[in-house]
Amino acid sequence: MSASPPLLVSVLDFDRMSYRSAAPEEDGGIASGRSLMDMPMLDQAPDILRTLHYLSSLIHNLKNPLGTRDHPAQLCKDLHNCQNTLYDGTYWIDPNLGCSSDSIEVTCNFTGGGRTCLRPITTTKLEFSVRRVQMNFIHLLSSGAEQRITIHCLNTTIWRHAPSLLPAQNAVRFQAWSGETLKPDVLADTCWQLNGRWQRADFLFRVSDPTLLPVVRLSNLPKTTPTSRLHLEVGPVCFL
Repeated sequence: MSASPPLLVSVLDFDRMSYRSAAPEEDGGIASGRSLMDMPMLDQAPDILRTLHYLSSLIHNLKNPLGTRDHPAQLCKDLHNCQNTLYDGTYWIDPNLGCSSDSIEVTCNFTGGGRTCLRPITTTKLEFSVRRVQMNFIHLLSSGAEQRITIHCLNTTIWRHAPSLLPAQNAVRFQAWSGETLKPDVLADTCWQLNGRWQRADFLFRVSDPTLLPVVRLSNLPKTTPTSRLHLEVGPVCFL
């Protein structure tokens, strides 16, 4: 019977990212001084240390957020829980805890328990410079939300036609972030007074389902004329 051909063992060379073969010794063992995985760990030590340092810094920042653009908190309430000495003002958050480049500048209301308040791009439009994925995380991490909207009016009705609590059939309607129609708390409404002076209607939305806010659309607004005007004032939406 002819002798069997020598067994070849393929070894991955990590330095050159190529394969090579090593022949076993005649007694069937692997040649001395040569391992199956030739991996120079000492050469990779600096990269490993840098990775460990980055992970350690990341964990530290998650436990002790600063609220800066480079070290954002997840929400304002996390800053409130970690640092009780902060003042109300502008901070940075990153709800999805991803890359800090998509962090959001918000107003933190610590006197209100650490509320995260998103300001509209302009107070005259229902637009917020927050990506949908970040807004989804804010909704998931919050237990409630509120927003205030004011409509300034001149010689035109918005909610009611007389000094009563009931809205008119053609009253303004508010569409929620999730698509439903929202029913507001009417704080004040003097727009029914068609006396040639600017009046106002103040609406407050306070919800236990944070996915309803912010308000994204108004409908049933009356058309303006040379003698009637409307002016929208959009307030921030604050998440609890």
